[in-house]
Amino acid sequence: MQQDLFLEPLAFLYGDAARQAVHARLALPFLGQPHIAFPMVQSFNKDGSQSISLLNDLPKSWTPYIKILSAKLPLAGLPKGPLIMGILNVTPDSFSDGGKHYHKEDAVRAGMQMIQEGATILDIGGESTRPGAVPITPFEECERIIPVIKQLKGAGALISVDTRHAYTMARVLDVGVDIINDVSALEDPQSANIIAQAQCPVVLMHMRGTPQTMSKYYHYENVIFEVLSELSKKIQKAEQAGIKRQNIIVDPGIGFAKEYSHNIALLKHLPVFASLGCRFLLAASRKRFIKQSINSSVHDHYDWGTMTASLPFMMFGDGIVRVHNVPAMLQSLNVWQALYQK
Repeated sequence: MQQDLFLEPLAFLYGDAARQAVHARLALPFLGQPHIAFPMVQSFNKDGSQSISLLNDLPKSWTPYIKILSAKLPLAGLPKGPLIMGILNVTPDSFSDGGKHYHKEDAVRAGMQMIQEGATILDIGGESTRPGAVPITPFEECERIIPVIKQLKGAGALISVDTRHAYTMARVLDVGVDIINDVSALEDPQSANIIAQAQCPVVLMHMRGTPQTMSKYYHYENVIFEVLSELSKKIQKAEQAGIKRQNIIVDPGIGFAKEYSHNIALLKHLPVFASLGCRFLLAASRKRFIKQSINSSVHDHYDWGTMTASLPFMMFGDGIVRVHNVPAMLQSLNVWQALYQK
C-alpha cells in the first residue's frame, strides 16, 4: 500500500522553551525528546501540494502520522544516542579515499584509529559505489573485506558491511558482522531472506538504478515525496520478507541518483524522514554536492562542509552519521549537544 502523505515537523524549539511549549500543549516533543519540540508541520502529498499547519489545526486523520513524529523511534538493536559510523573503504577506487586502505594492514590500522577517535560503528566496504564505478564480483569483495573484519571484530566498535550482494551478506554475517548497510535496499533477490534469517540491523538506502546507471535517473517531479515514497516501499518489501521494522534503518541516499538541488532539498527537509518510523542514518561525508558548494577539488577540504551538512542528523536523537573524519564529527556533535540539549 502506497503512503500518500508525509509530515515534516517545523519551527523547532529547544531546551526550556521546548519543555514549556509541550507543557502548554502548544508543541509536541520530536521523537520523544524533552529538549526538542515542534509546534507546526508541513505536509508533502502525492499530488505535489504542500501546506503548513499548526498542530492544533490538523485534521484528525493525521493523528497516526503525528504520533510517529512524537514517539521514540526503534533503536534497531543498537546503542542509544547519536552514533558515529566511520567509513573504511577497502578499495582502490572509492571517490574520496580509494587506495588509502586497500591493503589489510592499512585498513586495520585506520579502523583501530577511528575506534580510538570515537567511532561506535565501522562501516567496511570492498566495492566502490561512486557514480560509474567498475563492479566487482562478490567473491572478490569478500576477499578484500573478510580479513579486515576478522582483525577488527571485537576491537571496540560494531562492524557494519557496506554491500549490495547477498553472497557477501551471508559470508560476513557468518564471521560476526553486526549490521548490513545495503545501498541497493535489498535489490539482490536473496538479500531480504538472508537479513530476515539473521534478524540483524539493516540500512536501506534510497537509490535509483545501480552505481553504474544511476546518473540516468536524476529526474524528480517532487524529490522529497518521491524519495520518501520509494523508501516506504522498500520498508514494506523488507517487512513482507520477514525483516522486523524495528531492525530497519533508513538512509535518504545523498548523492545517489540525485543532482545538487536534490541533495540540498533533502538536507533542508531532513526531519521529514522521521515520518518513516525507522532509525535514521545520514551519509553526506565528502559528497560531490559539497565540492559544488565550496568550489574545491581537495577531498580532505570537504570535511568542514561535511560537518555542517551532517549536523542535522542530531535532530533525531538516536541518529547515525556516516563520516570519513571521526574526530571532527565527534567534536561537532559535542558542541551541538552543549548548545541544544540543555
